[in-house]
Amino acid sequence: MPLILQKRLAKEVLKCGANRVWLDPTEMDTISTANSRQSIRKLYKDGLILKKAVATHSRARISRVHEAKRKGRSMGLGKRRGTKDARRPEKVLWMRRQRVLRRLLRKYRESGKINKTMYKQFYLKSKGNQYKNKRVLIEAIHIAKAEHLKEKALQDQLDARKARAANLKQKRKVLQ
Repeated sequence: MPLILQKRLAKEVLKCGANRVWLDPTEMDTISTANSRQSIRKLYKDGLILKKAVATHSRARISRVHEAKRKGRSMGLGKRRGTKDARRPEKVLWMRRQRVLRRLLRKYRESGKINKTMYKQFYLKSKGNQYKNKRVLIEAIHIAKAEHLKEKALQDQLDARKARAANLKQKRKVLQ
């Protein structure tokens, strides 16, 4: 005996679809007497009518596929649909690189490894795409610092020579 009315009332009371309504097959005559929403609620409370859980859509297979793609599977030339720039925009790569380089320069400036002048020079050079990665920038900073120290040492030697020459000149004047 079909319980079409009871099923319809139950789905409206339980606020779900007809497929999610479960009617106890052993208590068919009790359920068939229910012809109002109130009586359906009572049967639901008693456990003769149940609301089934939503069937979950398993993501196990897609998780396996994602895991494989993380390892680089199914990502070869034959699987690529978009252009190189569409798959990973050059602008994004540029921004990522600039942020890395600028973060390094800021850190070096704050720690005192480079002065403001060197910071500005390297900042502008990195903006001009002179350094392709962090390692190249660090090497350039080391070279620049070495040159700066060398120039400073030469300048100190020159100043010392000039001072010595000036002292000798003064002594000669005193002797004459």
